[in-house]
Amino acid sequence: MEEEQSEFRHWDELLPDVLGLIFTNLSLQELLTIIPCVCKSWRKTVRDPHCWQDIDLDEWSCRWQPHQLDRMLRMLVRRSSGSLRNLHVSGLKNDSIFSFITEKGSLFNGNLDVKWHFLPFAFASAGSLQVLRLPHSKISDSIVEQTAPRLSTVTFLDLSYCPKIGAQAIEAIGKHCKLLATLCRNIYSPDSAGKVEPEDEANAIAATMPRLKHLELGFHLISTECVLNILSSCPQLEHLVIDGCPQVKLDRKFLKEKYPKLKIVGPHLVKARPDKRFIFGVQRYPVNDFFSGTLWTKLIEL
Repeated sequence: MEEEQSEFRHWDELLPDVLGLIFTNLSLQELLTIIPCVCKSWRKTVRDPHCWQDIDLDEWSCRWQPHQLDRMLRMLVRRSSGSLRNLHVSGLKNDSIFSFITEKGSLFNGNLDVKWHFLPFAFASAGSLQVLRLPHSKISDSIVEQTAPRLSTVTFLDLSYCPKIGAQAIEAIGKHCKLLATLCRNIYSPDSAGKVEPEDEANAIAATMPRLKHLELGFHLISTECVLNILSSCPQLEHLVIDGCPQVKLDRKFLKEKYPKLKIVGPHLVKARPDKRFIFGVQRYPVNDFFSGTLWTKLIEL
């Protein structure tokens, strides 16, 4: 009987890192509202960095008010304590929150509180941000130029539908993000029409991002020559998305012979469709009642 009992262990006997690994399979809602209420040990574990290496707030970006999203994002990035690997959030409203993300995404760029038994883990993960998805965000060229050196470990970057950035930001990213393999920079056609030099971004990509394997430039007003410049400057490119680029005329036979591994989507002359969660950059869904009022305040305090 004693032997049979010894084969089973109580939940509270699990090592914190093992318990945290289990928690990473839960939803954001469960991590924030259910796990902390189970017991003190679970509440303590769910606040540790290894539970917050991957943060996906995209589902909630269109449901929360900007100040709620800002507050939640800051709280979760702080919890990652420099171990953040993957961040997905839509519709950042200002430069300050972007600066905060890039600063706290590396252990050595801020004064972070890391418990002693997680120090080896944190130091091994310092500057570990690899995937950064910030579509529909209102960040500027200047803040991207300022913070690009902090993004040197990023391999996947999505800055689609960010109307305030241009060639300056793209060039800064190319100079500092030497590991970048995927860049998503789709835009709405009205944004492209308003640019003084619509090909500057594409030229900056060709000049600074030779390691790209996947590139999306939907609805940019670029020429055939510009696309060929990218192809010759990015020899590792495997996927190129140029939907809605009416000035591009490609010789498919020539491309197949010269770039046999390259797959191109476009240029199909289709009408640009905003993300279903946005209409001209404006969030169309009301705030989720689950995260409003008293419960929202309680959630932040957990």
